Amino acid sequence: MLPRLFPSAALGGLCFLLALPAAPAPAVDVAPAPRAAVPATPAEIDRALLAEIKARSELMKNLEHLSDRIGGRLTGSASLEKANRWTADKMKAYGLENVRLEPWEIPYGWERGKAEMKLIEPNTGRTLSIASRGWTAGTKGKVTGDVVLLKARSKAELQAYKGKLKNATVLLSPPANVKPVTDLSYLEPAPKKVDPKKDEPKKDEPKKDEPKKGPKIDEAYSDIGGGSWLREELQPGNAFLTEIFAFLKEEGAACEVTDSPKPYNLLVTTGGWGTRDRATAESGVPRVFMAHEHYLLLYRLASREKEVTRVEVEISNKFVPGPVEVFNTIGEVRGSEKPDEIVVVGAHLDSWELASGTTDNGTGSCVVLETARAVAALAKAGHRPKRTIRFCLFTGEEQGLYGSRKYVEKYKADLPKHSVALVHDTGTGKVKGFGLQGRTGLLKVLDPELVSLKGLDGWVGLDAGRLRGSDHESFDDKGVPGFACRQENDEYRLTHHTQADTFDKAREPNLIQGAQVMAVTAVRIANLPDLLPRK
Repeated sequence: MLPRLFPSAALGGLCFLLALPAAPAPAVDVAPAPRAAVPATPAEIDRALLAEIKARSELMKNLEHLSDRIGGRLTGSASLEKANRWTADKMKAYGLENVRLEPWEIPYGWERGKAEMKLIEPNTGRTLSIASRGWTAGTKGKVTGDVVLLKARSKAELQAYKGKLKNATVLLSPPANVKPVTDLSYLEPAPKKVDPKKDEPKKDEPKKDEPKKGPKIDEAYSDIGGGSWLREELQPGNAFLTEIFAFLKEEGAACEVTDSPKPYNLLVTTGGWGTRDRATAESGVPRVFMAHEHYLLLYRLASREKEVTRVEVEISNKFVPGPVEVFNTIGEVRGSEKPDEIVVVGAHLDSWELASGTTDNGTGSCVVLETARAVAALAKAGHRPKRTIRFCLFTGEEQGLYGSRKYVEKYKADLPKHSVALVHDTGTGKVKGFGLQGRTGLLKVLDPELVSLKGLDGWVGLDAGRLRGSDHESFDDKGVPGFACRQENDEYRLTHHTQADTFDKAREPNLIQGAQVMAVTAVRIANLPDLLPRK
């Protein structure tokens, strides 16, 4: 039986994991031998982590610095590199080992410039709110032209617009179906628990709902409701969409406008460099997002037959010659018994820069830093995890999970020794559980390990469901269990990728809870007898 380690409730945090009192010192004048830490049960280690994060969290201090002093962190930007170096310094200060910036490259960089549009006909004096899509070109000065609703659904139908698009501002879709903020139907219901005996696929039976490969779907379109004549065709990578933009360029269109599917004049941005070279990108048709209320206005005006709608637009963005070096920030708490086996705890450090990128994903990044601090404190107290826990702040996530994909390429030979990758990337909401990506067999392995989380406010438990669109997919695609936190929404779908993604949206109790979940889960998996099974 283990000795009682915490005789008083006042001994919070990690103190109850310190060694027992030493025996009386010998009479000879020699330095005493270092004392080994008293063995602790898994439940005691859980309590130590939970208490450490609750009592001494630096999460909000770090998040405020990242949000307000560093700000938006576009991939390839100086501010992102500043964030990389600052997070590396934090990891070192917390006592992590092997802290490094791991470089990878993007073909060219991009800097946001001016994006202005005003209504000329009818001349109401209205300025229309727009924001450039990432890595889009500019107009090379002010351009005035008609607003055109382009409804073609085939290459043949495009020919009807030939000669009609010079200097035109083009709308490719009706307005998005944006529900009022009082309609909370967007909130995801708690996932149904899965019975492994009933729901595990039979031998040779194909798995249902396999995850799609490749970069995540453009979030600007994922929120759009029904009614768009090009909703399916506008998915990124669609061949007809490529034909549309080639046609717009050939015809001399000024720009393409997409509705921002958010309420109250919020502007969305997304986008990336794709596979185009810089010269091709610079000569392409500029693309912008427009505030939903203004898009509604422009669409109504342009829909009126025999009435002309005209706007003046000016867009100026800067392309940075490449290749541009970017970094993933990585640090470790090395394992005591199996240091070559890895548990990854991750989030993406890059963000969009219409605001400070607080909830997408400064919150996840600072949850990872706080988890690292607590696990390192545990190790310093003599309770090092059996496996190495590697803390990774990936970059380029917003353009298609590039940083985490580069990670799995770099460590391809080591992936069989990666037990799991845990990712926090849905804002400031409490962590309800993890979606196990269809790996029903892991429920019976992990459920008993996470009993200490049942007392946390907001924790529901594990489920076998699939979550998409973050860095866990890069691991999942390569066979490594990769799990994203299933979180409460807490305004995330309203504010992410917009100018409202700011520090005031962060909720400290929720983020403390998230760091507690990540720390307990990571250490429990690191201390399992074996690596997690792949199914």
